[in-house]
Amino acid sequence: MEHSKNLIALVIGLLATTLSHAGPVFLTGHDPDFHAQPGAGLGGTLLTTGVQFAAGGNAFDSTMKFLWVESNPVSVPGGHLRGVDGLSAIGLTAGLHFDAVDALGLAGVNFSNYEAIAIASSFGGLLSRAELDGLIARKSDIASFINAGGGLFASSECFPCGANLLGGITAPDLFGFLPVSVTSIGASPPFTVTAYGAGLGLTNADVNDPTHNSFGLVGGLNVVDTDAAGNATTLAGVVRVTDGGFNGVPEPATLALLGLGLVGLGIARRRGS
Repeated sequence: MEHSKNLIALVIGLLATTLSHAGPVFLTGHDPDFHAQPGAGLGGTLLTTGVQFAAGGNAFDSTMKFLWVESNPVSVPGGHLRGVDGLSAIGLTAGLHFDAVDALGLAGVNFSNYEAIAIASSFGGLLSRAELDGLIARKSDIASFINAGGGLFASSECFPCGANLLGGITAPDLFGFLPVSVTSIGASPPFTVTAYGAGLGLTNADVNDPTHNSFGLVGGLNVVDTDAAGNATTLAGVVRVTDGGFNGVPEPATLALLGLGLVGLGIARRRGS
């Protein structure tokens, strides 16, 4: 019996250690911050799912806020909307559920004060080159934040479709604050939710607005939906960030099953001895 108790304690310790050294990451080539808004499409469910995933299911709980990263220009370029208004459209309130920050404030913000970092799209929303550079400058801080259990949600980044906001004629380092390879693509509908995406509660209807980038390197993340060519357009998972990329960790249910299996094996061995 004592052996079984020790084994159970070991499993619980493994579960706690694993989850405290990894964070939930949700990356999408769609721009649901744009499409969640009235008259702009059907992005509300995808935006809600992504932000909730990154916040560990607590985005609508005001106990701890998440951080929203986006520029705040005086005038909005044609074809774009303020992504922060997409958060309002799904029922989230600035100051209560999240704080918004642009490039100017990004350098000094303390990520540990937040449950997740959420990043607007560069095409559709108003992520600018300045915010992207600011995020890249804090790449190691973001990795540490995720590895400490913090979450991250990021919407589409593309070039040249977002060049008017990102600036310049040189392709930017898309998602350069993370170890993920990204390729810019045109819209290639229809988009299809995978079994993993369906497990998050998404349907094909929730993702069939245009996408603006696909992901060339899945790493330790799971594919949530794909385009007509089979490219991954949304990725999600609980991961650690290392120099080599994303390292996926078992999610809680998987770890619990593993623990039960180990306990059962220990009991069986004890009975056989």
